[in-house]
Amino acid sequence: MTKRILLYSLIFLVLLAIYQYVSMNKMYEKQNAKIEELREQTTTLQQSIEAYKDTTNVLINENLDLSYFALKHNGEALAYFDEYNFENGDPTQLIVDAIYDKNSATANNPLVPFDGTSGNFMSVDKVKVINHKWVLCSFTDGDYWGEMILRYEFDNTKNLRFELVTEVLYAKYEG
Repeated sequence: MTKRILLYSLIFLVLLAIYQYVSMNKMYEKQNAKIEELREQTTTLQQSIEAYKDTTNVLINENLDLSYFALKHNGEALAYFDEYNFENGDPTQLIVDAIYDKNSATANNPLVPFDGTSGNFMSVDKVKVINHKWVLCSFTDGDYWGEMILRYEFDNTKNLRFELVTEVLYAKYEG
C-alpha cells in the first residue's frame, strides 16, 4: 500500500511538473510576444521622434530666415540706438506703436500716400522694423491694399520722424 501511495504521489508530482512546465512555457511565450510588440512600438516612436526633430529643425531654420531682416536680430543696427538709452535697447515696439497711433477711424493714416475709397480710410495693418533706418508697412482701406517702405529717425529727444521711401498699391481684388 505504501508503494501505491508513493507511486500515485510520484505520478501526481510528474503530472504537476508537466502542468507547470506547459503553463510557464505559455506564459513565457506571451511575455516574449508582448516584449516584441513593445520593442516595435519603441522603434516606431523613435522614428517619429526623429521625424519631429527634423521638422523642428526645418521650422527653426525657416524662422531664422524669416527673422533675418528684423531689428531685434541685427546687432549692428541695435548698437546704433545705444546713445538713446532705450530700456531694453530695442525700440521696435516704440516705432510700431508710433505708426499704428497714426491710424484713425475718421481720416487716412498720414504716412500712407493714398486716399481710401468708398468712405473707407487707409490705415496701416502690419509693420516690420527692418533695421535702424527702415520700416516695411502694409496698408489697406478694405478694398485696396499696398505696401510701403518708410525711413525713420529719432531726434535727440527720442521723437520719431518718418519719411516715405517708396510705395506700391495693388489692384482691387475681384474674387
